[in-house]
Amino acid sequence: MGKRQVVNVYIRIINILLIAALLALNLCYFIESKEVNIGFSRSGFFVPIEHISLITVCFSLILLLIDITNLITSHYFYKKEKIQEKIKLIEYQKAIDVQYKLLEKIASLYDDTVKCTNEKSEFFYNMSHELKTPITVILGAIQLIEQNRVPLEYDRRKFSKHIATIKQNCYRLLRLINNMLDLSRIESGYIKSNMVNCNIVYLIEEICQSVIPYSDQKSITLEFDTMEEEIITAVDVDKIERIILNLLSNAIKYTNPGGKISVVVSREGENVNISVQDTGIGIPEDKQKSVFERYQQVDSSLTKGIDGCGLGLSIVKSFVELHGGSIKVKSEPDMGSEFKISLPIKLVETTDCDTSKCVKDNQRRIIEAINIEFSDIYHIAAENSIQVVNSAAMNR
Repeated sequence: MGKRQVVNVYIRIINILLIAALLALNLCYFIESKEVNIGFSRSGFFVPIEHISLITVCFSLILLLIDITNLITSHYFYKKEKIQEKIKLIEYQKAIDVQYKLLEKIASLYDDTVKCTNEKSEFFYNMSHELKTPITVILGAIQLIEQNRVPLEYDRRKFSKHIATIKQNCYRLLRLINNMLDLSRIESGYIKSNMVNCNIVYLIEEICQSVIPYSDQKSITLEFDTMEEEIITAVDVDKIERIILNLLSNAIKYTNPGGKISVVVSREGENVNISVQDTGIGIPEDKQKSVFERYQQVDSSLTKGIDGCGLGLSIVKSFVELHGGSIKVKSEPDMGSEFKISLPIKLVETTDCDTSKCVKDNQRRIIEAINIEFSDIYHIAAENSIQVVNSAAMNR
């Protein structure tokens, strides 16, 4: 039994006693006023009538005060109970809201898990296809070579062509493996940078010049322009090469013959801006936000006949962010795409790199990087890259 119930019991007992006393007093008053003879001495037993009236009034006031107090306390306890019920109701509502949000979060996680699982399944399917294709080509070329084991009876041009095919597809396998290793390092946070101070304008210009033979093979014009002849900043040369080569590779793949690719380097305050613009197939607006996500590709109906596993732009974004920069895309279907990179200009305390000497000394490495990054562009003849490498080696 609660406190409120105990108080009510006591109040009722007091009310009953007061009412009984009032009845007794009224009975005495009646007997006194009517002078009823009950066989007792009135002077010895009954209270004077004046006192009876006074006592009756006092008891009535006490009874009234008790009832009023009981009414007030009842109202107070009623309000308190209502408030407590309201607080409990609010707490229950909050608990229900928390559970509802938890259920929504679980449902969202489930949807994300299903989406991620589907994306990874599609990624592994594409990756299996990407790995199977060059392996099949390599095995086919080896079988053709084995059919003609005597060099005198075999056309050296066909032999060189098969070797070039094998080499190109080995580059493609190497590119896939490098992308997967880079992705693993990025996800685990185990990716390092080797920053050196160099002229980024000259570096990007040399990369573009090395790519021109590839764009010419597809009758695509590749132009380089700059507002500044020299912008010295700290960059990881290898990763800048990977960034620019990936964007140029995509531009060549997704631009039809007769198109144009423009690379522009400019300075804006304390940032260096790099723009790679093409006149290719473009990217739908609903896909532009997801092109930098892992395992994401543009709609296959728009890229029919163009291979890819959806890792390149994700790695590009990670490399750009490693430099403290940002990358954005602006595109319209059938109107082309423009990728804008913004990198902060900063210097590191190290020996500055002579960019011209660095690029010249590493020409073979740059061509090797181009061969790897452009290995999935099948229409480009591998002999051209071999000739460029040989020419660069002779000029050293």
